[in-house]
Amino acid sequence: MSLDPVKNALYCQGTFDVENPTQQQMQVMLENAADIAASGFGTVLLGQWHVHPDGTIYYNDSPLDTVTENVSVISAALKATGSSVQKVLISFGPFLTDFSAIQSNYASFTATMGELYQTTAVDGFDWDIEAYSLQEYAPYESLIVNLTQWATGLGCLVTAAPFNVQQFWQQVIAQTNTPTQTGFAWWNLQTYGGASYAQWVSYLAGLVADPASFLVPGFTAEYASPTAVQQQLASDAQSNPTLSGGFIWQYEWILKSGYTVSQFASAVANGVGGVPTAVAR
Repeated sequence: MSLDPVKNALYCQGTFDVENPTQQQMQVMLENAADIAASGFGTVLLGQWHVHPDGTIYYNDSPLDTVTENVSVISAALKATGSSVQKVLISFGPFLTDFSAIQSNYASFTATMGELYQTTAVDGFDWDIEAYSLQEYAPYESLIVNLTQWATGLGCLVTAAPFNVQQFWQQVIAQTNTPTQTGFAWWNLQTYGGASYAQWVSYLAGLVADPASFLVPGFTAEYASPTAVQQQLASDAQSNPTLSGGFIWQYEWILKSGYTVSQFASAVANGVGGVPTAVAR
């Protein structure tokens, strides 16, 4: 049982999406980035990115051209010298309409995001596509496969955030993570969304080399304390010794929780290490 530092992951939503920020607003964002950089988290996922029917790309409610500088400055700040953060990913979703719009504007989407990847300190993408039946997911199977192959072909790190309908995800992983090609680096499993880590380990048996390590279970800071995160991960690690990470949704709720960002990062690290101790408030 040992932590892969890159798989100690934190989602953010709303902190870094200020449209055409003033100098003061940028300073606040840089202070937040410094807070995360000193926390112990190894990957930061910037959510939630959307694509409109006409192909325009938004970071939450802000058009891409109004936040491009944010992405450049903040991704670099998150990974500044001495930071624990090694990877910064852009997370698209969770709406099916986001992926329908990507599908309809595939060439412009890949061109635009490919340029953003090449010109900023962003390391890749997270596909947070969410539906509730195989029938709803099915039209997007080839899209998720193609997007993953496109991104890994650029050298990107790619993750996804499943929580249900394992049949869809089994079909996707069978086409992306093969003996001859690199696919997803790992999946951020939304256990707070109802997914069972142990069940999903069994779902991926034979499809990836080490399902227990490939799946990174997630917790929401809206409800879970660092103690609860650490204890659950320690329990999961006892049953699945190659468990190597965990993620927290989301930074903004940590700020409201009464705990620090570092306490949550430590909870993941200690839990994966099999240490079920309580965390003081």
